[in-house]
Amino acid sequence: MMITAVIPTRNRPADLRRAVASIRNQRRLPDELLIVDQSPDDASRSAIEADLGDSPLRARLSYVHDSGIRGLVPAKAEAVRRARGDLVCFLEDDVVLESDYLLQIERGFMDWPEMLGCCGLVTNLPPLPRGYVRMFHFFHRGIFRDPRVGVHGTSGGADRPLIRSNCLSGGLSAYRREVFDAVAFDLENDFFMLEDIDFSTRAALRFGDRFFINPNARLEHRMSPMNRAVLGMRQRRKLREYLVFYKKRRGASNPFTALLLLAGLLLEAGYQSVLARTPLPVGGYFLGLWDGLRWPVARE
Repeated sequence: MMITAVIPTRNRPADLRRAVASIRNQRRLPDELLIVDQSPDDASRSAIEADLGDSPLRARLSYVHDSGIRGLVPAKAEAVRRARGDLVCFLEDDVVLESDYLLQIERGFMDWPEMLGCCGLVTNLPPLPRGYVRMFHFFHRGIFRDPRVGVHGTSGGADRPLIRSNCLSGGLSAYRREVFDAVAFDLENDFFMLEDIDFSTRAALRFGDRFFINPNARLEHRMSPMNRAVLGMRQRRKLREYLVFYKKRRGASNPFTALLLLAGLLLEAGYQSVLARTPLPVGGYFLGLWDGLRWPVARE
């Protein structure tokens, strides 16, 4: 199979260099490495081209530098338009892959021909508060059900079975080309935090339960402090995106599940406010609620 590895990036040259180094060390190199750089300068491009030198991966590099591309979702859409692979494998610019990551991604698709998309496993999540997983699944039901929580953060092991999940993690996801022929990224509703589950759940509606978590494809997410919202702004965006996600699927969802989710997110914001000793997360919750209720949803 021909694999295109895609990395959207913006203003993270050091993180990007580390991510690309882990791709260069793959036992199975991608057939194409497509970087979509939204940075205002060429620091990242210069560093990557120098690092790769005359290595085999350098000949497979396709570097798109366009500061006019604004946002993660437009960058992914541009990558899909340009990618030549049978599999399009999205990666974040601050991840470090285990040496067999792409090999395990390819093996999963070869062994399961019906699989149309998957995501790998993040191994280095910080410890979750006691009881968090149980509470999360209590409040996230119906269209908000997310099997990834409780799976990510485990170290995995050899030849673990795939886990069915219609929610895939965008920064470590891979899809067959045919998915993009039928389902497009949402460029109208300004998704960021929920762009991955918005896309993967719509793909599942189109194709059925043919999407999985592959726990044999593992990486570390070394979260960069660059381009990350602070606590209050993060809660505000999360609330707004969840409400837009619900509005797009209102006809297929029980309103009770939305109310339950909002209660859970309020508890989460309260916990974060107590932990950080600031009212910003709770304030962000209510601002995001107001944003989401007023948001004029654009449907595909």
